[in-house]
Amino acid sequence: MKWSSKGAVIEMDEEKERGRWFSDELKQEIRSKIYMVDHDQATKRIYFENAGGAPTLKKICELADTVNRIPDFHTRPTPGARPLAKMIRDGLDDAKLIFGAKSGSILCELTVSKALFTMTGVIMRNVPGTNVVSTELEHPSTHDGAKFFAQMLGKEFRTANIDKKTGAVDIDDLLSKIDKDTCLLSVIQASNVVGTINDVETIVREARRIKPDLYILLDSTQHIPHGVIDVEALQIDACGFAPYKILGKRGLGVGWVSDRVATMPHPHFLEGAADDWDLGGYEPAGMAGLTEIVNYICWIGSKFSDATDRRALYVAGMHAIELDERAIMYRLLHGSDKVKGTLDIDHVDLYFMDDLTKRDAILPLCIHGMDSHTALEKYIANNIYVYERSRKNKMSRRILEGAGIPDIVRVAPMHFNTKEEVDEFLRVTAKIASGEI
Repeated sequence: MKWSSKGAVIEMDEEKERGRWFSDELKQEIRSKIYMVDHDQATKRIYFENAGGAPTLKKICELADTVNRIPDFHTRPTPGARPLAKMIRDGLDDAKLIFGAKSGSILCELTVSKALFTMTGVIMRNVPGTNVVSTELEHPSTHDGAKFFAQMLGKEFRTANIDKKTGAVDIDDLLSKIDKDTCLLSVIQASNVVGTINDVETIVREARRIKPDLYILLDSTQHIPHGVIDVEALQIDACGFAPYKILGKRGLGVGWVSDRVATMPHPHFLEGAADDWDLGGYEPAGMAGLTEIVNYICWIGSKFSDATDRRALYVAGMHAIELDERAIMYRLLHGSDKVKGTLDIDHVDLYFMDDLTKRDAILPLCIHGMDSHTALEKYIANNIYVYERSRKNKMSRRILEGAGIPDIVRVAPMHFNTKEEVDEFLRVTAKIASGEI
């Protein structure tokens, strides 16, 4: 759905609609824990590019610098190996905590795209069926992974459409593609291009009515930095995310597989356990980084909850983050008494913004008469980092065509961003849209 400045706002509970800002004190404390939160090496800037990257927690950078100096391998009987072994054990536990997993196995790759390809291939090689179902909304990690293995294994590849009114997957169309011969449903939880969240609970429930033992893979890369995931409650079979998108370390992609996938034939050392997906050892600094991510979110959770259980604190922290980011999005739309919001800036169009509770923190916008690359250059020249998503780009072409929208500027804030940064973005946007800059 395309919104203009005259679009109507759906009435709903005020906090649910508008979110809830962190206090200024907590916001500054949060920012103090993150490297380069407002600057690059030599330039002060605003970072609204968190769907493509994210700054990193200071503690993770410092920890990686220390850990990478240790020569020991974590399985050795040396004093230096002991802390490394603990980092890996704790990291694996905290990976499961992030997924909400009490069962199954964790696998790690250099990227989450590689992890998603790996899990897709294992399931499709081992599960009988003549077809696999995915969607137009997918990141290439899941769409292309499913199509690649479908072609390799001689299975039919079926793609469900995007609902052009909501920007999410058309659930009726998706369900029409599933039958008793579907070996895998591969679906994204939230779009990294337009920010819309799929109704995964409904998709899983209704898909399993068609095929009760259907295998389902969920790409949660975009959603996990902004909301809670619970693979046990969803009863899915595989899931993945990238720690760097949630203030963690680059060079690590994390996957989870259910018990019934974990013991499928897959690349592993043959004398090891059947459910072991580790090939050669986990990277200690990356695994320790997962623990620091959870520590950080639990610390935020402790500001809003008296819980002592680590998962409960994590969930409380993510719910608080979700509300803060919704407050950021609401201000991006409606502005403040100091500056107009994007809904009231002439020559700006927004997409799929009619319900902030059904999207992650991404604002897809288009400026009349200006391609997204030109707009991107203008934002960067004014020290605001956003990104373009165009039909010329292999990572976004299918999604934009499926959604029926042109190329966009993707504005992706995160919970560390401030009211002042939002207002400066709005001032610059008004100038770009008016041709002043």
